Amino acid sequence: MPFLRTPYHCYSAYKRYIFAVQYHGGKLLGFSYQGPTGENCIVYNPDKSIQADLRGVESVEGRLRRALDLLVGENNYQNIQVSSRTDRGVHAWRNTLQVDIRPRQKKGDDVDNQTSSRPTKQWKPKNLVDGINFYLSRIPSLPPSEADDENSPPLHKNVRNKASKANFYNVPLNNNITILSSAVAPDIVTPNQNFDPSLPEDEYNPRSLPFDVRFTATRRIYAYRILHSYANEAKSPSYYHSQPFEIDRVWRIHDDKGNIGELDIDGMNRAAKYLVGTHDFTSFRGKGCQRASPVTTLDEITVHKERYHGIVSGFMLTSGMENSSAVPNCDSLPIPDTFNMITVVIKGKSFLYHQVRNIVACLVEVGQGRLKPEDVKEILEKRDRGAAPGMAPAQGLFLVDVEHGDFRMESTFVERSVYGRVVRGRGRRSVVSQPNMEMGSEI
Repeated sequence: MPFLRTPYHCYSAYKRYIFAVQYHGGKLLGFSYQGPTGENCIVYNPDKSIQADLRGVESVEGRLRRALDLLVGENNYQNIQVSSRTDRGVHAWRNTLQVDIRPRQKKGDDVDNQTSSRPTKQWKPKNLVDGINFYLSRIPSLPPSEADDENSPPLHKNVRNKASKANFYNVPLNNNITILSSAVAPDIVTPNQNFDPSLPEDEYNPRSLPFDVRFTATRRIYAYRILHSYANEAKSPSYYHSQPFEIDRVWRIHDDKGNIGELDIDGMNRAAKYLVGTHDFTSFRGKGCQRASPVTTLDEITVHKERYHGIVSGFMLTSGMENSSAVPNCDSLPIPDTFNMITVVIKGKSFLYHQVRNIVACLVEVGQGRLKPEDVKEILEKRDRGAAPGMAPAQGLFLVDVEHGDFRMESTFVERSVYGRVVRGRGRRSVVSQPNMEMGSEI
């Protein structure tokens, strides 16, 4: 039987909200919640030995759940779905997700009694944004009683940290995750991708479902940042430059022999043209991909190079900052002139598991002269993962944006990045238009 978390008729007790979320993935376990024994705990081997100590390490969804528990109540929301799942270490400039939330209940009401005559009040999107961000920034990774010392026992493997609403104003802020904006989902239905025509159409096997962020995504935009430099001496001072600021946000490539010099950007762009369009991407498909078909369509792949000028490098191409006065003058900064920021931008409706990182690694091989642009076409046609180079590291990858056709969700306040820099300008009202979309999927 097709998997459906909740019978279709139960959706009437909830209202679906769409959120735009931004996060720095360097200290996160990816987006998907790993369960109480998979994150923020000690993971044990079958022989009771410690496999990994993940205390204080959470997923994006796991931290969102803790914030929602405190804001709306742990029994008053369900069906958290994200448009694009990201791996550990991958960042998101703007991802989208949905949550079904019950109306605000009066104290003393039974939340499961939907026939109560007492009035209820739907949550306003702006109040959800403000409330979730308040708790996201203040929930401690571990309760004070779980602080490590030689006399305290290890955190039990099944403990899920629950913070009280007290003492939230005198704690260090954690801004790794920020909700940018929210809107009520449009009142439309989308086809159920798991509908089984051999079974009767009922509440557990509906032909259509409410608006779903995953299946209504019409375009996803990824950017991969590479900080490249070269020198004629091994471990020159330029090797260490900017590492404190960029180490978990770029793929750091340094040629200390000086025999490669700058990457061949023209060659990388020529190689990228072989990958644009509809192809069988088995050669760039990650192990464990759950998608039924390796055939996907890439709309555009472009490789850009700019002189490195601090932490804003690599975002001007995708955030509309080309003419911004916030961009510093490169000549006024003490940055070696052998430093370049390479940005690979890939656009498409859906992607295979690890497809972007595998493509970037192949293009870098071309840029370094180890492969010719024509070799990429041969690798693609072989349909063999073993024929392609390895995979680029996660920390350089950013999910820049997810588009949902004509559906728009504009911020109700000044949007800021996880570094505190304004990226949108003045606040605007939330605007929702009826979507005009095709179905899409992404793994």
